[in-house]
Amino acid sequence: MTDLKVFQQTSDKSYDRHSYEIVLKTGKRVKFDWYDDVREYWFIHYQIPDYLDYVVVKDRKVKKGFK
Repeated sequence: MTDLKVFQQTSDKSYDRHSYEIVLKTGKRVKFDWYDDVREYWFIHYQIPDYLDYVVVKDRKVKKGFK
């Protein structure tokens, strides 16, 4: 059984200002718009050996004005 990893908060900003990718050990990336979806996916799959690698948190690009 894999040890459960605990995540710590690194920012007080709202999590909906980010997008997320879970990177798998195979190099495949699974994209998410919401932090709660990342947590759900991680905790469902964390016991699978050599499956999960890390999470990438990206700032969302803010569009201003009109096109």
